[in-house]
Amino acid sequence: LMFQFGYTCSGLEGYVKRRNRCKAAHTCPFHAKKTPLDSYRKIPHISEQELCSTIPIALTYLQTFTENMAANPCALPLDNGVAALVTDGDLLQYSRLRSELPGMVDRLRSQTWDVLLFGLEWSTGSDEVVMFNVPAGGRPRNSVVFGMAVNVERGNKEAMRAALAACITDKGLDPGPLFDAAGRLSLWFAAEKLAGSIEEARIWKAMPIVHKIFSSLAKHNPPLHFESHELHGNLLKGMLHGRMAFEMIVEPNGGIMFRAWNDDSSPNCEMKTSANRVEWMKVFYNHQVAFEAHGKDIPE
Repeated sequence: LMFQFGYTCSGLEGYVKRRNRCKAAHTCPFHAKKTPLDSYRKIPHISEQELCSTIPIALTYLQTFTENMAANPCALPLDNGVAALVTDGDLLQYSRLRSELPGMVDRLRSQTWDVLLFGLEWSTGSDEVVMFNVPAGGRPRNSVVFGMAVNVERGNKEAMRAALAACITDKGLDPGPLFDAAGRLSLWFAAEKLAGSIEEARIWKAMPIVHKIFSSLAKHNPPLHFESHELHGNLLKGMLHGRMAFEMIVEPNGGIMFRAWNDDSSPNCEMKTSANRVEWMKVFYNHQVAFEAHGKDIPE
């Protein structure tokens, strides 16, 4: 029980779900009946549960594919000759990248290409979603990869085999060998670019979520206006008229902790969420709890 409490409340449960890997996916009693993602077109609208069910088995199926690329049927499910694999559930947090991925793959299908990696770049000075051909030695400095699309039907299988096999490690997907092979194979990268840090981007994306939760569930407008602010990693402090109006912490798994105060420093509202549920929330009036809720779904 003590381990379960720490496992859940520390965020470790979400981390494992987003990056779990089963090395015996073909024979494992739990994973043997599951199948990898069957189409890149599902990525924009796939549920967290469905996507996370494919992550533990993705690298095992990729390894099987690299060991016998000529197998018929292919070890990987294909959509118009393209296999899609997601190895990091953090992809769910980046809706712009997910929504544009199918169109990017479709554009590539009119030309010669081998592998499309997709992920995140930060500290770029821009805020956009881009796709580019990776030149030799052109690995983005501040980046993370969430998965890949592989041109199984028309790609250069001999060029892909060694690089893909080398990406599969005991710790998960290592995209380094693929970036190192850029130039020998046609490697592309689809990235959601962040102007600043990952933590800063998460914080600004969380503010409308906080407003939505309080306005929808409690019919309350949380004080989110500020004249100045301080950022300390994943902590934001909003200042108004020389006092702290609110503070917010956003965890890597999407969980939010928020507290706000009135002009007289009395509590205004507070809440804690996981990635998709409000664990608890309170609204105060005249130093007393005027509204309280537990275990609510985050409003769409």
